[in-house]
Amino acid sequence: MEAIESFVNSPTRLGVAALLFGVFLYNVYRAVYHRYPCPLPPSPPAELILGHFRRLPMENAHLKHMEYAKKYNSDIVYFNVLGNHMIVLNSQKAANELLDKRGANYQDRPRFVLFDVMGWGLTLTFLPYGPRFRLHRSVLQTGFTKTAITGYRPIQEDEARHAVARILQRPEAWDFSLRRFASAIVLRIGFGVTVRSDDDPYIKIAIDANMATGGGGNPGTALVDYMPIFRHIPESLNFSKSLQHARKWGWAIQNLHDIPFSAIKKEFDEGTANPSFAYSLLTKYKENKDEGIPNQLTLKDIQGASGAVFIAGSNTTFATTTVAVLNMMLNPGIFEKARAEIDRVVGTDRLPTLDDRPNLRYIDYLVEETSRWRPLSPIGIPHRSLDDDIYNGMFIPKGTLVYYNTFAMSRDATVYKDPEKFNPDRYIPREEGGDGEPLLTGPFGFGRRVCVGRHLAQASVWIIMATLIATTDISKPVGPDGKPIEQEIKFSTGLSSHPGKLDVIFKPRSEKARQLLAEATRNAQ
Repeated sequence: MEAIESFVNSPTRLGVAALLFGVFLYNVYRAVYHRYPCPLPPSPPAELILGHFRRLPMENAHLKHMEYAKKYNSDIVYFNVLGNHMIVLNSQKAANELLDKRGANYQDRPRFVLFDVMGWGLTLTFLPYGPRFRLHRSVLQTGFTKTAITGYRPIQEDEARHAVARILQRPEAWDFSLRRFASAIVLRIGFGVTVRSDDDPYIKIAIDANMATGGGGNPGTALVDYMPIFRHIPESLNFSKSLQHARKWGWAIQNLHDIPFSAIKKEFDEGTANPSFAYSLLTKYKENKDEGIPNQLTLKDIQGASGAVFIAGSNTTFATTTVAVLNMMLNPGIFEKARAEIDRVVGTDRLPTLDDRPNLRYIDYLVEETSRWRPLSPIGIPHRSLDDDIYNGMFIPKGTLVYYNTFAMSRDATVYKDPEKFNPDRYIPREEGGDGEPLLTGPFGFGRRVCVGRHLAQASVWIIMATLIATTDISKPVGPDGKPIEQEIKFSTGLSSHPGKLDVIFKPRSEKARQLLAEATRNAQ
């Protein structure tokens, strides 16, 4: 609470004191006069005015909430944050029951000031429940169903082959090549834009957006989210790291929404735009306008929906693929097993395609295990309850912020054997000699807030990993003593989580594999 102490010593201390006193009176009133039909979920001890605010972890929240769940022997833990109800779900059972089965009651989003400051107001992920949310979701769902994305397979395969060829040319820049791969796919699909070089400005937009989402702490831990008046505090008095980050990086999110859309809009108006998701929406918009039919989607809506494709697809694919590569380096036995399956099904005379996916189940298990072992968003973006609810004899008030701790779910020892271990074999059905463990249901969200681009993202990760495993050898770097170098692995915290810089050795599996890549990329040019 150093930030609060510093702030109240500023000239604005009277205003802050009045706000806090108002919260105090509200909490006292509710404690005395508000009676619930059954107990709230268990919670840590609260402070009189701030409630549990100081108990909310700013970083690595998933780990602290796991501790709370264990300490209070409950998969749901309650917090009162400056008069606001909040719960954290730490099991798939609780999340499936509330967010999936009772999804109609939990489809709302809280309006976090920090997200507004960063410029997320146009994006489906952050829209509150209502007509605009339903409209955006309908448009995106239609464009990215399992059936619809099969039309994007040639793009995904082409970009995967180019990416692996670039990795073999410049193995030290492997992570940049994966960033370019992830961005190139969504730019071609979302905007009809082809990335031509490593210094393409669209790649920088994606990198900047990743920096914006990968920092700033966890959602809902900033004072400004509960006292919106603080968003106007001058920077000289701003001691909130989260608000500082939002102000510092808001331009990156603005660029993500503005620059690609401005380009496609200009090309569309000139009649030179390539087919894409944004192109189809602009075409419908123009047809309606020409015929005098009211448009449900405004140009701002089209811009926001297109931007959602960019950030969700690019960041998810990049982060997941990076974690998958990390585990191929750390687990050579798993790498060899995956390669053996590819050799058996595909052979070595051609490159894998997405048409091979039904026959390469181990690669599917590898991708699923990557999402379980290190979920992209460990603590999730909160839902908000529209009405009162009761779960297992515990009361959940209307307006409660509902977080889902995907990381805790991934480490549930009652569901997953040796959960810290990266092990794709855990999903092999029991009748085939495996453990038959269930897939983790939380990495892409729950209920009516589940990521609509999940099928596209998983297919992109699948094809790049299948291509890498089929054509390259992946290993740890070696020191002067000839021994493998063990690296410290750190993950970012924020809206998304991904590993920091890693040194990985990539070599062509064979000259034949290199030639297959060269031929595929030459033919695509």
